[in-house]
Amino acid sequence: MGMTLKQARHLTDLSQEKLADLLGVHRHTYMKWERNPDEMTIGEAKHFSKVTGIPIDDINFFDIHSTLSRSMRGVANES
Repeated sequence: MGMTLKQARHLTDLSQEKLADLLGVHRHTYMKWERNPDEMTIGEAKHFSKVTGIPIDDINFFDIHSTLSRSMRGVANES
């Protein structure tokens, strides 16, 4: 499992505001991605990797808690 977006940002020594600016998004959008990285598109994830210089395979763009929660709701709805 790779590092979180927050860990990747800390490795680059960038603030949320500066990284958001480099990514071309509002700071609030970036903050949302740190909380729920699976909301990023593949293109946004690739751009994050390029901007930070961290290989995309080393970053976890999958929020296991969010995904498990959605999966459990789906199972409950099927019952």
